[in-house]
Amino acid sequence: MTFSRRTSLIWAAALALAPGLALAQTASPIPRRGEQVPQAILNGGPISNYAALHLRKPPVGFGWYQIGHAYVMASISTGLITDVVLL
Repeated sequence: MTFSRRTSLIWAAALALAPGLALAQTASPIPRRGEQVPQAILNGGPISNYAALHLRKPPVGFGWYQIGHAYVMASISTGLITDVVLL
């Protein structure tokens, strides 16, 4: 079976992009406002050294939590995310 040069280039490009597509599918999703912090992270308690991470002081009843490469401000009681910072 012979392929045209164009078909060969298309297959080469598809194979070159395949590892990147797999990586994109396995990367953790970025949390969004309105979502909830996973219970396991919420049970660990909020980050106490938020100032060292250059995060602003959370209002009363809220705390900073780390989810992957993001820091989220969420309600301590419900886990509802109100702010997301990517570092």
